[in-house]
Amino acid sequence: MTQNTTSSASLNACVMLDARYLNGRHSGIGRYTLRLVEELLAQDDTLRLRLLTHPNNPAPLSHPRVQCQTFDAAPNSLTTRLRLARSIDFRGIDLFHSPFNILPADLPVPAIFTLHDIMWLLNPDYCTDVWWRKLVTGTFYQNFIPRSAAEAEHILTVSHTSRQAIEEHFPAIRGRVSVTYNGLDPFFTPMPPEEAWPLLGRWLAPRSRFVLVVGQGSPYKNHPGALRAFIEAFADDPHTYFVLVRRLDESSNRELGQLLDDPRLGSRVIRIGYVSSDELRALYSMAMVFLFPSFYEGFGLPALEAMACGTPVITSDRGAPAEVCQGGAMLVDPHNTQALARALRQLRDDPDLAHELRRRGQARAAQFTWEACARAALEAYRRVLHPA
Repeated sequence: MTQNTTSSASLNACVMLDARYLNGRHSGIGRYTLRLVEELLAQDDTLRLRLLTHPNNPAPLSHPRVQCQTFDAAPNSLTTRLRLARSIDFRGIDLFHSPFNILPADLPVPAIFTLHDIMWLLNPDYCTDVWWRKLVTGTFYQNFIPRSAAEAEHILTVSHTSRQAIEEHFPAIRGRVSVTYNGLDPFFTPMPPEEAWPLLGRWLAPRSRFVLVVGQGSPYKNHPGALRAFIEAFADDPHTYFVLVRRLDESSNRELGQLLDDPRLGSRVIRIGYVSSDELRALYSMAMVFLFPSFYEGFGLPALEAMACGTPVITSDRGAPAEVCQGGAMLVDPHNTQALARALRQLRDDPDLAHELRRRGQARAAQFTWEACARAALEAYRRVLHPA
């Protein structure tokens, strides 16, 4: 999306950027890191990057202005927080950028980090319903996000919703937080049916009508609420399916399990643990509706991807989903099962409304680019390295 940044002189600096999420596994932060790095290099031909990389992928990018240095530790770990600064060669580095929620302690250079959200600080119950994760992971973030925020020269975040939450939680850093909206991967465009249905054949018959839900198994994704709304809307419609692409399913969510046992569903729930990028694009493109009723999001990239693929989207009427999808989706109270069900039925029964949402959604999604994200990041780098 177009950012409020201005073109400035070239940076002519060397930035160390922690790219360890580019470890060969698909992840949102990994994708954010790769696209940001590519566009930073494209935007400023004087910028040099030293990437901190994972041993599984020691050289994720080949470029004449990129060097790589490995550090064998999980990105969000005590080792990163306590040992990285003493283990890495910082000679020639002007600025350090961590793209994933914490900073190493005692860095010898100015630092920026991307704080995607502060869900672990505001409501750990949104993050997990597994008690030991709440204790271990919650304690980690509740200790080290505040310390990182205090130590950073500047903070990037991915929505105005997140910036407001961060500045309200940490009043002392007000004015040191910039919004760098995520961009949309140009890969996500409508896939023609003749290409999409063969990719989906192991789950769905061609031209099946289905509601799509995608996301990790954390409680904030509100998968039980999505399934409750589906049952409310389509309990008596044997021709509409519910497709749930759900990863990291460590949840002990009994409510979802009980809903999945509802006899009215029969065999109409299709659970998928992993899909390839092509399969995901095919699912987006063929879905009747993409349902994304999250209680909380830092950004909400799946809704944007679905809109770009020409899928009508129903999402939350609050927070980052409402901000990101503004004008391009149906916005509904995620706690209101009846309202969600009513929206689902509307999109099934009103082809003109569905067509209009597809048009508006694609137009809205096109406003979010990685070029704009990189421009905003470079402006933050300049603010730190060349303060007015």
